[in-house]
Amino acid sequence: MKLLRLFLRTATPIAAVLLMLAGIMQLRAQFWMAGATCIALAMAGLIFSMRSLERSPFTPEEVESLRPYAIPVLGWLVVLILLMISVINVVDHYKNPGTDRLASATWISSLILGLIIVWWGKIGQRDTSSLKDKIKANRAELTALLIVLVTGLGLRIISLSTHPYPWSGDEASVGSEALRILSGETTNFFDTGWSSQPNWSFLPAAITQYIFGANIFAIRLVSALIGTAAILLVYLAGREMFNPTVGLTAGAFLATLPYHVHFSRVGVSNITDSLMSSLMFWLLAKGLRKDDRHYYYAAGVVAGLSLYTYSGTRLILLLAGATLLFLILRQRVYLASHWQHLLAFLAGALVSAAPQAGFFAQHRDIFMGRLGQEAIFLNGWIAQEAAKTGQSTLGILYEQFARTTGVFIASPAIGNFFGSPDPYLTVLASILFLIGMGYALAYLPDLRYFILLLWFWAVILLGGVLTTNPPANTRLLMTTPAVALFMALGTHKILEYLQSLRIVSQRASTLLLILSVAIIAFQNVNFYMFEYRTNMYFQDANGEFAMEAGKMAQKMGGDYQIYVLGGPRVYSGFPTLPFLAPKNPRYDLGAGNIETLKLPVPPKAVFFATPENRPLLAEIVQKYPGGEGGLVYRNPKPAEILFEYYILGHQDD
Repeated sequence: MKLLRLFLRTATPIAAVLLMLAGIMQLRAQFWMAGATCIALAMAGLIFSMRSLERSPFTPEEVESLRPYAIPVLGWLVVLILLMISVINVVDHYKNPGTDRLASATWISSLILGLIIVWWGKIGQRDTSSLKDKIKANRAELTALLIVLVTGLGLRIISLSTHPYPWSGDEASVGSEALRILSGETTNFFDTGWSSQPNWSFLPAAITQYIFGANIFAIRLVSALIGTAAILLVYLAGREMFNPTVGLTAGAFLATLPYHVHFSRVGVSNITDSLMSSLMFWLLAKGLRKDDRHYYYAAGVVAGLSLYTYSGTRLILLLAGATLLFLILRQRVYLASHWQHLLAFLAGALVSAAPQAGFFAQHRDIFMGRLGQEAIFLNGWIAQEAAKTGQSTLGILYEQFARTTGVFIASPAIGNFFGSPDPYLTVLASILFLIGMGYALAYLPDLRYFILLLWFWAVILLGGVLTTNPPANTRLLMTTPAVALFMALGTHKILEYLQSLRIVSQRASTLLLILSVAIIAFQNVNFYMFEYRTNMYFQDANGEFAMEAGKMAQKMGGDYQIYVLGGPRVYSGFPTLPFLAPKNPRYDLGAGNIETLKLPVPPKAVFFATPENRPLLAEIVQKYPGGEGGLVYRNPKPAEILFEYYILGHQDD
C-alpha cells in the first residue's frame, strides 16, 4: 500500500502534464468541453501534487524503494506520452504531412517500446543452450515443418503473375493506393483509402512495389507471403493447443487448401484474417498454458492491430473478448487470480489500437461503412427480402445459414473472387473436418475446443449468415485455420481410435497420417493448379477487358489518349486500366458524345469497344478513317470477342 502511494505521488504531476497537453490539443481542435475538462483535471492534479511534495518531500528511503521500478515505470510513461502524441496528431483537425509523419513515428515507437519493456526480462532469461537442445531433439518435426512451408510457399508464388487470371480491379486498387504512398501523396496512414481500409494495410504492397516495381507480381507477393506465414502460425497454434502432430497436420492441410491458396495469390487483404487470427489464438493459448502475462500482452497487441487492415479482420477483437469472457464464466476464480493478465491484454490492445480507434471515433461512417453495406439487419435487406418473397425472417436466416455452411462440404463456391465449381473441401477432407468438429462439440467445455468452435462459427454467423449474398468467399477466410485444425483433429482421433483397437500400430498410424495428407494434397493441387487454372474459373470479362486493354495501352506509350466504349458494363475508370496506363488520358464514349468528339491533329488515340459497342466504334472509324484496328479474344473463351480496338497515330516500336 505504501509503495502504491509513492507511485501515485510520483505519477500525479506527470499525468497532470500529459492531461494539460491533451487539453491544449483538444482546444485547438475546437473540442471546448473536452479540452477544458482535461486542463481542469490537470491543474487540480498539479496543485495537489505540488502542495503534497512541498509538505512531505521524498525521503532517501522512499527514493531507494522506487529505484527498481524506475526504468519500467519511466518506460511506460514514455510509451503513454508517445501514444498520446500519436492520438492527438491523428484526431487534430489542423493536420499536415509533418503531423502525419509524427503520428506514425510516435505510434510505431510506442508499439516497439511497449513490447521491449514487456519482453526484455523474458528474453534475457532465455537459455540459448536449452534452445539448441530443443532444436536438436525436434529435428524431425522441424524438417517436416520446413517441407510443409516450402510446399505452401511454392504453391503460392509459382506463376503468380498469370494465375489466377485475370487481374482483378480490387488488386489494381490496392496497387494504386500503394503507389500513392511511394509518391508521397499519402502521408496520413491512419486515414483510409480504397474500400475504407486504413492506409497501413497498403504499406506492404508499397514495399514490394518499391523492390519489384509496379506490377501484378509485387502486389500478389504480399498475399503469398502472408498466406505462407499463416501456415506457420496454424502449426504453432495446433501445437500449443493440442500436440505437434495436430499442429503439423493442420499446417499441411492449410498449405494445399485451394480456398486458402487462391486468396494467398490474390492481391487483396482478406488473407490477413487467417494470419492474424492464428497469431492471436496462438499467443493467447500460450499465455493461458504458461500463465504468463507477457503472452497476454502480445495477444492484445495483435487483437488491436486488427483495426489496421481489412474490415472483417476486426472480428479478432470479438473472438479474443469472447474467449476471455468464457474463461471468466467457466472458472470462478479466474478473474480474481488473473486480473493482471487481463490488464496486460487490454494494455497491449490499447497501445496498438489507440490511434486508429481515435480516427474511427471521429469517422464513424467510415468505420461502419462496410458493415452498414453488408449486414442484413443494418442495411434493411432482410426486411426487403421478406416483403419480396413472403418468407419469414426465420426462413430467410435458415437459407442464409444453409448457403454459408454448404459451401464447405456440398455447394460450389461460385462468385465472389473464387468462382469454384466445387466446395472448399474434398470428400475425404469433408469427412475429417466433420469428425474433428463433432469431437470438439463433444468436449465443448474444454477451452481448446471452445476456441476452435468459436473461431469457426463466429465467422460463419457474422461473416456469412448475417451478411448479403452468402457464401461470401472473401468474408469466410478467417475460418480456414479452424477448418485445417478440425481436419487435423479428426485425422488424429481416427488414428487414435484405430490404435486403441490395435488395428494399426504406431508406425502404421504414422504412415496412414502421411497417406491421408498426401491424398488430400494431391486432390487439392490437381484441382487448383490444373483444373482451376485451365478453365480460368476466376474469369471476369470486365477485369479481363481492363487488363488486356491496359497492357496494350502501356506498350503504346503515355502520349496516347484512351477512349473506352464499354458502357453500361465497364468504363475507363476501372482500376486496372489507370494502374497499367497511369499517364494516358482516359475518356468514356457512348452514343451521346461520339458526334461531338474532337481529336487533336495529328491524332494519337486508341479506342477499345466491348462486343455490344462495336457498332459505335464503326462510327468512329467512319469519322476518323486511316487507323489500324483488330479484335482481341477472351483467354477463357477463345471463341468469344473480348474487345475491338482501333488505333489512330503512329506507334513507336
